[in-house]
Amino acid sequence: MGVIGLDVARPGTSRQALVKSVKALGMGAMRLVPPIARGTGRAALGIGGTLARLSPAGRVGLAGLTLYEAQQMGLLDEPAERVREVGIEALERGFDYLPQQTPQQMLEAMQKDQGIKRPKKATKYNKAVSKGMAAAKASKYFGKKGTISKPQSAFKTVNSVASRLFAKKKVANTGSKGVIARAIRRSI
Repeated sequence: MGVIGLDVARPGTSRQALVKSVKALGMGAMRLVPPIARGTGRAALGIGGTLARLSPAGRVGLAGLTLYEAQQMGLLDEPAERVREVGIEALERGFDYLPQQTPQQMLEAMQKDQGIKRPKKATKYNKAVSKGMAAAKASKYFGKKGTISKPQSAFKTVNSVASRLFAKKKVANTGSKGVIARAIRRSI
């Protein structure tokens, strides 16, 4: 897995380094070394199949061995040194360069950066429709109390009543429309 990417991790990695890291993986992987070193695509496909057949624990173990070998070969020295330098610099500065924000502000900034959208705030109209649907459900007009047998019909009626109320038009005070209108008027 990581063995194939040695050249990507550090340009100029030699065949000898590749052989050494594969030896650490075991004799089973040794059969793969010559084709990999030659760079044939067929071998790469074979490795992919081999990795696909490994159990998740086997893949984790292989990745761990690969990281261990990379560390032993010194491939991780440079990134570790960079992290160490940044940490020392941050301690020397005393974290003054960090923005002074509350945790809530930091969370909101992270969500903006990651493109996480907050749910839209419900409009007055949507709240009115919700109250109207609750009233329709509690009434006897759209099925027995507590259920709505024809939800599309109920929603159509609630929507029309809410539209009329928001447009300041007359709405019936009796029947199903009256029940819905009273509930919506209380919420507006």
